Amino acid sequence: MVVAEEAAKEDGKPENAAVVNGTEISYKDFEWELDLYVQRLQAQGMQIPEHLQVQVRQEVLNDLINRELIFQESVKQGIAVTDEDVDRELAAIKQRYPDPKQFDTILQSMKMSEEKLKGQIAQRSAITALLEKEIVTKVDVGATEVKAYYDDHPEMFERPEEVRARHVLIKVAPDAEAEAKAEARQKLVGIKEKLDGGADFAELAEAHSECPSSQNGGDLGFFGKGKMVPAFEAAAFALAPGTVSDIVETDFGYHLIKVEEQRDAGTMGFEEVKSRIADNLRNEKIQKELVAYLEKLRDTAKIEKFVP
Repeated sequence: MVVAEEAAKEDGKPENAAVVNGTEISYKDFEWELDLYVQRLQAQGMQIPEHLQVQVRQEVLNDLINRELIFQESVKQGIAVTDEDVDRELAAIKQRYPDPKQFDTILQSMKMSEEKLKGQIAQRSAITALLEKEIVTKVDVGATEVKAYYDDHPEMFERPEEVRARHVLIKVAPDAEAEAKAEARQKLVGIKEKLDGGADFAELAEAHSECPSSQNGGDLGFFGKGKMVPAFEAAAFALAPGTVSDIVETDFGYHLIKVEEQRDAGTMGFEEVKSRIADNLRNEKIQKELVAYLEKLRDTAKIEKFVP
């Protein structure tokens, strides 16, 4: 403890970021959470502006405090998470990575040990169980409420003209050599010949497309104008349902596009959107109740903060 305190003094950082009802949240854990938050933003191509850095630090700290408060309440209420529960959840996480080394690499990139991960799983599971009991199961959204929202917000349910399309993509960089472009294009010529001969578009997309959508037979779902790059959009919206385009070039490479369905612009029907409205209203209520619940916990808690 003395060594830790001396180290904290030497680098100018406090030992703890906060103390919640006597439970310490270490400054090291705070920095770890902050680093993770920044990494997530950077993965989306975003940075934290200088004038918002203090605000972000406080948001991360408050999130840690809130989690600790809810976890402490779960302990008070006797909500137990067993080692078996944690091991089962950990096994489910590991199953997402066929290669065990990939799982270890991700842990290393997050500067996390497996024991720390297990601790987080246990805390998260207890928090989820408590919130389910105290908030989620008590929130109700009635059919009348859903219909009223639909009637009061018609502008939210306007649908633009849309098409549902599949495609086959052969990747080639825009600045690739002419030979590479010709080779990529020739692959699509061969695929187009098979389509003209009656081959199934989805099967060929699954076998040959270099887009992740190949797993779904090249299906891109419905999309409106402005969602795809211009050349792709122009070709897709010019096609009649059931027809296939000529070869289309974009910055991604060369495409063959098949339009499966067209939907005219108009207002989505109530039956089409009622589940989504109900989910949104329910989530809004849950969030509102969560804020009130946390305020209640904070009112009776002793919280000390040490992060500037």
